[in-house]
Amino acid sequence: MDLPLIVRQCTDQDLLALTEEEPAGAGVARRMLQRQRDGRVFFAAAWQGPVPLGTVVLDLHATYSPEMKNLFVNPTRRGEGVGTALCDWLEAKARTVGFDHIYLGVGKDNDRARGLYIRLGYRSIGESTSCTYNYVDEDGSTKTATELSDYYKKPLC
Repeated sequence: MDLPLIVRQCTDQDLLALTEEEPAGAGVARRMLQRQRDGRVFFAAAWQGPVPLGTVVLDLHATYSPEMKNLFVNPTRRGEGVGTALCDWLEAKARTVGFDHIYLGVGKDNDRARGLYIRLGYRSIGESTSCTYNYVDEDGSTKTATELSDYYKKPLC
């Protein structure tokens, strides 16, 4: 019997399990937990037993705020509702803390994610942005990427 999928806010006790699911040296979970302690974000994961299947961040201080960021689902678990569950949890959290809408940016070339967001009720606001950032790839090498994204918004009421 499969264990249920549970989405919840991450805690410091989750760091080891989260770190095991990211590229060596990436430090994403550690940074997000610190930003959460600083009150800048909510950081959540979808769990099946002790294994995180995906993560998402609600940034409370983004240019478009609040903004859903860094939605990630383990590639072997995509198409199973994990991304939808993470989005649903994040939207409920945004409502709980008093927001009546939520934004997100989606890469211009990320058609799969765009389709999910449109299905969930997000609509383009007609604005785009470019962001350059460093990341650690699966081999543990630091790379630089530039992402062009379109912004979407969803009412939460």
